[in-house]
This record gives sequence, structure tokens and C-alpha cells, in this order.
Amino acid sequence: MKTFKKNYLFINIVIILILSILILTGCEREEKVSKVPPPKTIGVSIACMEDVNAPFIKEAMEDLKERNNIKLIWLDSGEDEKKEKENLRKLLEENVDAIIIQPIKSQNEKIKEVVKEIKERKIPLIAIDRIIEDTELCAYVTSNNFQLGIEQARYLTEQIKNEGQILLLKGDQEDNVAIEINAGNMEILRKTMKIDIVAEEWHKDWSAELAEATVRKNLEKYPDLKGILASNSEMAMAAVKVLKEKNLLDKVITVGADASKEACLAIAREELDADVDKMPYILGMVTFKIAANLAREETWAYDKEIENGEHKVPVKVTPIMLIDKYNLVTMRYRWPELNEYIKTVK
Repeated sequence: MKTFKKNYLFINIVIILILSILILTGCEREEKVSKVPPPKTIGVSIACMEDVNAPFIKEAMEDLKERNNIKLIWLDSGEDEKKEKENLRKLLEENVDAIIIQPIKSQNEKIKEVVKEIKERKIPLIAIDRIIEDTELCAYVTSNNFQLGIEQARYLTEQIKNEGQILLLKGDQEDNVAIEINAGNMEILRKTMKIDIVAEEWHKDWSAELAEATVRKNLEKYPDLKGILASNSEMAMAAVKVLKEKNLLDKVITVGADASKEACLAIAREELDADVDKMPYILGMVTFKIAANLAREETWAYDKEIENGEHKVPVKVTPIMLIDKYNLVTMRYRWPELNEYIKTVK
């Protein structure tokens, strides 16, 4: 009888423990279910999918959308300002919860009307890579373009031992990215007394063709040129083209920005000296997370606020990295073509 009571007591204890585990497990499952964020829709208007960074920005957002329960509508403006306006209008018609825009230009009157409507409908508007000037934005996410300019100039001045004639190939004067890169360049160059900037020219639409003409013109005037800083990879490759024709690759240091496939391959071939990676995957990832937070009316951490006309805009800055032959291996996964030149990884 005593043995039966002991066994009965033991069985009861086991049952209670099992029920407790099931209840706790059920609570955990219920808690996990409740943590799944509500579905939201984010619309993206990208300036041009042919841009070197755009596919990696898109890849980051596509990778994150499912786990964040986000429907993503991706529209390509193809560098067409009329199409850009149509894309924003289409996103309004889709009743999206947030809009990310990489504007074709910082100064664009054509989209001001639809941007005003976005604001009136209280849809969060986030600018990526390039700001829309004099516009109220919920967020602006950008690579550290000022630091990019610093890294370019620092590398160049070290390579030419802080003296000599140099040429600056600047981007579009109406683009805040070009302005920030140039400001970073000058932060270093104006402190180096023996550096002679023989010319610094802006190039509309970041044109490689115009940059090539600038290089040709200035090489005729200044045959002893020591270095060229270009605000993007295409202009840097235009400089490389001219220097190669004139057998001056070993005499002139060249630095670009964007770390395009062509630029990275040129570094591997020792034609281009350095370029700067804007880490577009990280840029896309951070922008997506901020847009998701804003769509759900959640807070997010920004780095600073900047004056944008009459408005203050919160800004998140993402990292950059200078690429030369010593760390080019870090780009092999983005550009598999580099494996032809990079045989081993230490």
C-alpha cells in the first residue's frame, strides 16, 4: 500500500512537471508569435539600377524583407527625372507605409509636388545616398562621403611624399555627394603646403567623357603631374585610359571612388592605385531597417542632424573603406573576376 502511494505520488509529480513544461513552452511559442512584426509595405525609387552600387543596395533589402515581414516594391528611374516622378506617384497609389528614394539629383523641382503630397499623407520619406535639398525628410542615410574624400587625399599625399602637382576630377556641382567628397579632399590638401592643385573641375552628371577631356587638357599644360583624385570610379578609369595611352601610369598616382568592377580589376593590374568602397550592402541594409522602423512608427538612432534649407534632417552615416592592392582581396566576393589575379588568400 505504501509502495502504491509512493508510486502514485511520483506519477503525479511527473505529470505536474510535464504540464508545467508544456505550459511554459506554450507561453514561449505565444511570445515568439507575438514578436513577429506586423506586415508593412516599403516602396523604393532608385535613381538607376545600372549604377555600380544599386544592385547591392537592392540585394541587402531583398535579404531582409522576409524576416522583417516587409513587402518591397522596387522601381528603377533609369536616370529619367520624369520617370522618377511617375515612380513616386505609383508608390502613393500603392498605399505604401514608407518610401525610400535615391534621387537622381539633389536639386530637382520636378518632384517637389509629389514629395509635398507624400508629406501630407504622413508617409515617411527616406533619402538614400543623395539628399533632396530644401526638403523635409524623415531620414537621410549616406555613406561617409566626407571621410571618403579624406581617405583619398591622405593616400595620394602619402604616395607622392606630400609634394607635387595634382588634378581634382570633381563630380556634379549640384550633387551634395560630390560637394562632400571635395570637402574631404580639401581637408587634407589645404594642410599640405607643397601640394600644388593645378586644376579642380566639376563634371556635369559625373561624366567620364568630360573627365577624360579634363585630363588630356591638363596633361598638356602640366606634364609633370604627380596625382589625380577622381570623385568616382568612372572618372578615375577615364584618367587611367589617358595615362595608359601616354605611358604615364607609373608616374601619376590615381585614386577613385565606388570600387566598381572595372576599377578593382585595374588595381589588380596595377593600372589604378586605389579606390574607395562605399559598402553598398551595408548602406542598403541600414536604410531598410530605418524605413521599417519608421513604417511601424518606431524610434531609430541617428548620428546627427543637418540643416536642409528650412528643415532639420536626421542623418545616419555608413562606413567606407579605401581599397588598394594590399586589401583588394576583400572585394573578390563582390567581383569574382578578381580571382583570376588573386590566387591565394592569407
